[in-house]
Amino acid sequence: MRTRALPLALAAAVAGRALPLGAQEFLDRGTFVITRGGSEVGREDFAIRPTVGRQGQSGVLAVSTVREGGRELQHALELTADHTPVTFQQTESAGGRVVRRLSAQLAGLRFSARLTSSDGEAAREFPVRAPAVILGDDAFNEYYFVPRPSDGTPRAVSVVRPGDERATAGTVEALGTDTVTVGDRAVAARRFALRLQDGEERLFWVTLSGDLVRVALPATGTIATRAELPRR
Repeated sequence: MRTRALPLALAAAVAGRALPLGAQEFLDRGTFVITRGGSEVGREDFAIRPTVGRQGQSGVLAVSTVREGGRELQHALELTADHTPVTFQQTESAGGRVVRRLSAQLAGLRFSARLTSSDGEAAREFPVRAPAVILGDDAFNEYYFVPRPSDGTPRAVSVVRPGDERATAGTVEALGTDTVTVGDRAVAARRFALRLQDGEERLFWVTLSGDLVRVALPATGTIATRAELPRR
């Protein structure tokens, strides 16, 4: 199976943060196939690459486009080199029209966001404890940046979900080694559980070489699996 080419809007977003030649390698790129109840409902095309921030410091930029039915979500997440979120943008379109746009930034321990929709504009701000992760709606590639325990001890994390008005405390726990089928290949992967304080649990799988290959949201029966393994 061959991963589809990244859409033009996504490619343009990646190109907008140009690095010198020789430093433009992608950390990861590809497609997640989204299923619900065992049936494919959409896809997420994504790219993660090194970038240079506004202060000239090295960082990471993750961009993606999610298409599900007549709905499209575009995400752009900027992080520092140690994967601390800096800025986030999410644009939702339906029927070819933008219906909702959110722009946010994390400065120190304060998360500030502005939401624009057909209902008008709204702003929110709330405190966030480190380490923090921003998980956009249906942006499965962003689980790449969820802090993972290295010694078997559950790791605390603050989770910012764009639709919420506060950060939710959670823990990340390693659940051992599993096997995930990617395309037509079975690969060994470590399974992790992100358990939120409100009772929600999310699962994700990372290969032994560090590639995110699957995310599962048991509450909605949603599973996102890589269409193919990244080419090294």
